[in-house]
Amino acid sequence: MKKTLLLTLFITSLFSKESGKVLFMKYGCYGCHGIDAQGTGGYPKLANLPESYIEKKLWEYKLQKVKSKRADIMKPFAEPLTKKEIEALAKFLHEIKTDTQEKYYEEFETGSSCGS
Repeated sequence: MKKTLLLTLFITSLFSKESGKVLFMKYGCYGCHGIDAQGTGGYPKLANLPESYIEKKLWEYKLQKVKSKRADIMKPFAEPLTKKEIEALAKFLHEIKTDTQEKYYEEFETGSSCGS
């Protein structure tokens, strides 16, 4: 019995750790906030923010407590989220480590010919 409980808790912790990432992709959060949640254009960075802040904001959007253009964009994404999904997203986003330097992708190297 004790082994079964421990195994169940272990498997649940593995799932919940990954579920935030799965939800981030499933709900298309990356479309505005970027694959690494670093923010894009006018959309804010979510990576490494406090879990409590992310949860609070998602609940405000879900319950339509915020009146703004950003809230209007977020409402359809937040409304279907369950409590566990909000918690999983907040945990996942909080755990994303941020780089202070831009990422360099070798496949875009152009050499010394100024891009040609």
